Amino acid sequence: MHIYEHVSGLRRYRATLVPGKYVLVELFRDDAFTSMRRFEVGDEAEHGSWNLHYTGRIVSIGKSTVTIRDSWGSGKRLKAADFAMRNWDFDSEEVARRNAEISQTI
Repeated sequence: MHIYEHVSGLRRYRATLVPGKYVLVELFRDDAFTSMRRFEVGDEAEHGSWNLHYTGRIVSIGKSTVTIRDSWGSGKRLKAADFAMRNWDFDSEEVARRNAEISQTI
């Protein structure tokens, strides 16, 4: 088990990686626990964003990175802290809804 944290203002993101098995993502605000989410190999997650949020399936979980395969077949490797910041509140249905709405205006 490997634990990584990233602090941004009053938010602290924590990713606990168990290689080959799962990633536990936690969010703390003002040092108070706010939320927790567990991701396993095969789950959908976000790997990037610009105007749209880009997602894919988790294909591997290492000791410090998570690799996501996008819909074009490319692998995107995220550092543990970056994965936590992007996915602490991930909701695939909400991402699809927002992407559909935004794609009508760009």
